[in-house]
Amino acid sequence: MIVVARPYFTSQQLHELRVYKSVVIQSHIRGWFARTQAKRLRTEKEETTREMKMQESRRQEEHEKKRQKEIERRTHPRTTQDFTTLYNELETWRLQETKKIKESSMTKEEKQLSLQELLKKETKLLQTIHKLQNAANKENKERRVKNFLESMTAHKKWGASGTTVETPFTVCAKQLMHLYNGLQLKGLTIDERLDILLPVKWAVKAFSCPLTREIVELVDREADILNRGRPSKSLEGQRQQLSNLFLQFIETPEFNPEAIHHQPVSLEYAIRPLVKLDTKR
Repeated sequence: MIVVARPYFTSQQLHELRVYKSVVIQSHIRGWFARTQAKRLRTEKEETTREMKMQESRRQEEHEKKRQKEIERRTHPRTTQDFTTLYNELETWRLQETKKIKESSMTKEEKQLSLQELLKKETKLLQTIHKLQNAANKENKERRVKNFLESMTAHKKWGASGTTVETPFTVCAKQLMHLYNGLQLKGLTIDERLDILLPVKWAVKAFSCPLTREIVELVDREADILNRGRPSKSLEGQRQQLSNLFLQFIETPEFNPEAIHHQPVSLEYAIRPLVKLDTKR
């Protein structure tokens, strides 16, 4: 057996090999670190760009909502602040137009005519604002009444489990709410209207006081007028009065016990001569 000697690997060569392999390992590690950092920077940049776009989108949405709200406040004002803004803007416009007319080169007669036209425009705009204010007051009243009735008919929470239950008082309030909503319906036939008036009459007739007697009188009067074939338009004022009185009936705790929890003023400070029950003889 012949053994052939291989090339001799000196310590210097081993050292050089170690240095070379170390450089290779370091280059791979540094490359990995660089790729990791580059990925992190790209992710941060993408997140920053995405966040900036979202903020810009939110800013534009808020600006658009604010613009739409301002338009809505001027075209369909609802609150006192809305109408105050309209009146202030109208006054500012009037002062600007008056200043333009007075500082113009028109003759005295032409200025007088222009001021008269300006007064007509201002009057027309004031009439428009007043119409919007009346419509807003009516709508706000209807919304307050609706919220009031719904709050009385809401289910009660029972115990720690939050179980909702109906009580006799909430059931009574719900029945009265349905009667009130029926009185607000439009376009009914004579028979349908009478079907609504009769339960209202029997609901209030269980109590004897000036308020209930007035409601019964209005119900009987309307029924008599309907049976005579009179047009519904002639009954608008009377029906509005009936609705207001029946709403007052619903708001009275003596007739609707659930209403005691929704009184804006304590009963001991309220003057209520119409709901004073007659004393039994």
